[in-house]
Amino acid sequence: MSPQTLPRTRHLVLTWTLVAIPVIVATSMVWLRRWVSDDGFINYRVIQQLLAGHGPVYNLNDRVEVGTSTLWLGLVWLGRVLTPGSETGQVMVVLGTALTALALILLAVGAMALNSNRQALVPAGLAVVAALPPVWDFGTSGLETSLSMAWIAACFAALASRLRKGTVNHPAWQPWPVAALIGLGPLVRPDFALISLAFGIALLWQSRRRFSEWLGAAGIALAAPLAYEVFRMGFFASLVPNTALAKANGSLLQGARYLLDFVGTYWLWIPIVAGASLIIARARTRPEQGESSARSLFVILPVAALVHACFVVSVGGDFMHGRFLLPATVLFFAPIAVVPFNGRARALAPIMVAWAVVCGLVLRPALWNGMIADERTYYAKFVADVPGASVSLENWSADIGFKLARKAAADHARGESYYVSIGKPDQRLPRTGAGVVMVLNSLGDAGAASGLDVIVNDPPSLGDAIGSRLVLAPDAQFRVGHAYKPEVWALARFAAADRTPPVPGLAQARQTLACEPVAELLDAVSQPLSFERFVKNVTLAPRLTFLRIPVNPEEAVKALC
Repeated sequence: MSPQTLPRTRHLVLTWTLVAIPVIVATSMVWLRRWVSDDGFINYRVIQQLLAGHGPVYNLNDRVEVGTSTLWLGLVWLGRVLTPGSETGQVMVVLGTALTALALILLAVGAMALNSNRQALVPAGLAVVAALPPVWDFGTSGLETSLSMAWIAACFAALASRLRKGTVNHPAWQPWPVAALIGLGPLVRPDFALISLAFGIALLWQSRRRFSEWLGAAGIALAAPLAYEVFRMGFFASLVPNTALAKANGSLLQGARYLLDFVGTYWLWIPIVAGASLIIARARTRPEQGESSARSLFVILPVAALVHACFVVSVGGDFMHGRFLLPATVLFFAPIAVVPFNGRARALAPIMVAWAVVCGLVLRPALWNGMIADERTYYAKFVADVPGASVSLENWSADIGFKLARKAAADHARGESYYVSIGKPDQRLPRTGAGVVMVLNSLGDAGAASGLDVIVNDPPSLGDAIGSRLVLAPDAQFRVGHAYKPEVWALARFAAADRTPPVPGLAQARQTLACEPVAELLDAVSQPLSFERFVKNVTLAPRLTFLRIPVNPEEAVKALC
């Protein structure tokens, strides 16, 4: 080993030793707080349908896309196939913990590639990400947050490593896996198309300026998402997941509250100001001799973080504290995940690390802040304050919705046919078709407990093609992302009789369902999927995606019939 190599090896060992601390702490917290949320059990039922060979549906014979993340569903399904003796919840928490650890490691790898190895690096931005309780809580939860962080970190590491190899004179499509990885964004989450675009710009920035080569990179990046989009249009008759339509009633004011709840709870303005100072300093620094300019990533990633945060605010945020703002947080702190301990970093890096210690030890969200909930703490109190208590579906056996679902499944197996709501479990109505229809407040654990055959309908309409297109009144009050729709629409579609006392507007709601644009939607998602039906759905998808139904049945008849 040469005299020059020895100090570099020592610096590398010291850097990885420091990096290991936040990685181990965060991964341990993710595992200790492992759980599957009620929304995670929505994915659970889709996985069960996939394993049964019914396709990516929630209800049989009703092709509605309730899963927001195609890749997450695919990974969990693959995990179940490879480990047939495991439970879906167990696969979810193992994958979530592993992907969270991978995300933190890749953030360090990417930031190390942006710096020389002539000195040790300290984990400033990495400490910030690792110390946030929402990272611990949504590292599992049965949702795609861990995959979101891992994908962002992987794209960042790939671009940073590519940049370090001096690719300014290389084609944008080389090596092709980088472009393919960047293109997966919309399959992680549809809104990640914005982040894929930002990473794509960074890829072109650091490549040779040839239009034909740029087109080649774009073709590689777009191949997978475009192929799935054609499938989505033909199978679901929609351009976006049904969840995107159901949550479209959010407001800018709700989004602003969501942002302030996240930033205010953790005093995030402290590491943001410190981090912005480090990013600006590095973006203005000219590369040393023999080093590539890293300006593309120090400029584009913070801008991408701002754009995605603005998008989250514009759609009203979420009801789960902090979850939707984690991607922007990871993007912002990625370039400074590790930094050299010199210049202004001598003052700012210790501030960021000290903030991380205080945040990890002290700062916690309110259990309920208006319409925003600390979902993990709520479920720990509701089920049992034991790590992993809500991972298994059977842990929910005491829940009233779970009991109703188990009874509905047993009744369906005996050939019974009726409509029932959790609000009036003793009042059964005759069905318009065969089998049991159950209306629940949410699609999660109770829906999963109902098996594969019972039709489950939810007032927030995450799994209902009609309800997701209902337009609420401007002054409607609801939990962010979960606007409850009137039961009259579920009665109109699934029940053959009325409640006692009668439900206002039921006759008009049934009339609306028979009107051409709405009937066309129902046919598109419920008729047998032949090749002709698939092609027809592709052509109908744009129009059906933008179909809107007034929530008031009388107004709906006037508007659509």
